[in-house]
Amino acid sequence: MTSDQLTRLVEIGPKCDLRYSYDISTEIPASYGSLCTGMSMGWTSPVLPQLRGPGSPLPEAPTIQQESWVGSLLVLGGLLGPLITVPLSPYVGRRWLIMGSNVPLLLGWLLAGVARDLPTLYAARIAWGAATGMQFATVPLYIGEIAEDKIRGALSAFFLLFINVGFLLAYAIGPFTSYWGLTATGGILSLFYVPFTWLIPETPFFLVYKGNINEASEVLQKLRGVSREKVQPELEGLQAMVAREFKEEPRISDLWATRGQVKALGICVFLAMLLQLSGIDVLLFYMEELLQKVGTRISAADGTIIMGVVQGIIGVYALLDSHYKYDVAHVAFIPLLCLIIYMILFTLGVGPVPWILVAEMFPAKTKCLASGIASFMCWLAGFVWTRFFREVAASYGIYTAFWVLAVCCGAGFLFSVSSLLPETRGKTFEQIQQMLNKKEDTSPVDV
Repeated sequence: MTSDQLTRLVEIGPKCDLRYSYDISTEIPASYGSLCTGMSMGWTSPVLPQLRGPGSPLPEAPTIQQESWVGSLLVLGGLLGPLITVPLSPYVGRRWLIMGSNVPLLLGWLLAGVARDLPTLYAARIAWGAATGMQFATVPLYIGEIAEDKIRGALSAFFLLFINVGFLLAYAIGPFTSYWGLTATGGILSLFYVPFTWLIPETPFFLVYKGNINEASEVLQKLRGVSREKVQPELEGLQAMVAREFKEEPRISDLWATRGQVKALGICVFLAMLLQLSGIDVLLFYMEELLQKVGTRISAADGTIIMGVVQGIIGVYALLDSHYKYDVAHVAFIPLLCLIIYMILFTLGVGPVPWILVAEMFPAKTKCLASGIASFMCWLAGFVWTRFFREVAASYGIYTAFWVLAVCCGAGFLFSVSSLLPETRGKTFEQIQQMLNKKEDTSPVDV
């Protein structure tokens, strides 16, 4: 599935049918917020060393435990995202939730800018986490509802691409400016997200769900670049789906109504947690510190195994350097090279997988609930690991911490090549449900 994302990004360029241009111009403003949250996530890498120096806004240097809280509280704040979006989504829609993520995002930059003590910094990180959690729970869902099947994977890749651009900006600007310079830059860039989100339309699905058929038709015409008559079959399909699946309000118990739904939820939750347990936030939050200490077309299976090898290599390097005291100066480039490879593989390989699977494996009635649960578990796993990573490294050696990450990647590789993870590329929703339920098995699960 995701192995074709890079190819699709190329295909929707100059050779692409112009009717996809509105999809792309809609998706880019929606995903721009992930650039801002990516910058807030990468903010800790250059800022933590500055908090120990003379340019710190704090009266005294923070301890290791306090620095761990500064890093991990963003991930803890991410837990608030699904708790906000899931209850509100049926009432306010995807567009207003994306717009609403501006509030905690800007609040975080404001608090970081005026911070003179750790509690204020903690509050800023939690606010950024809430914004990030709201976007992770809503933007992939938004993309899945506006994009045609042929370009859904490519548009989903834009979301993670913008996150990585945000990290890159934090890494590139932070070392060459002060604490306040980096924070002001992030705040200014986030201000642009406010007008950008006004430009995006509500999804046709939500408009049909609310009975706004004419508006849904107009949005579909713009998204597909065709006449009213040509979008009529798709519009009628949305109406039929809403009438069929929303006879009653969605309930949490709908997620285990069939064995296929239970299996889909387990797959998405496991992969979402694996994203964090593979060490992505640890590496991104503490990039500068880790480098000081240790001196393209990718499938999910290939991505996880290579990511695991990369983590293992960094672990070996750190063991030789910090424990056995070998002279590794002649190969000091290895950690940086490994981290670059890791980031590329994560973005093009396993990174988008859980969120694309949520869009493909669940019916419209339970898609929002499933996305919220997967996002919640993703942030929960991320909080535990980012909070205790540095303490594990301090107590047992940083090489041990990296080997734990490598083992998690290995577990993800074994899962991705097993029969538990179905191939969804090119299949309709009905075919995917048949695979999950093994065709004949659609009986309810006794709970």
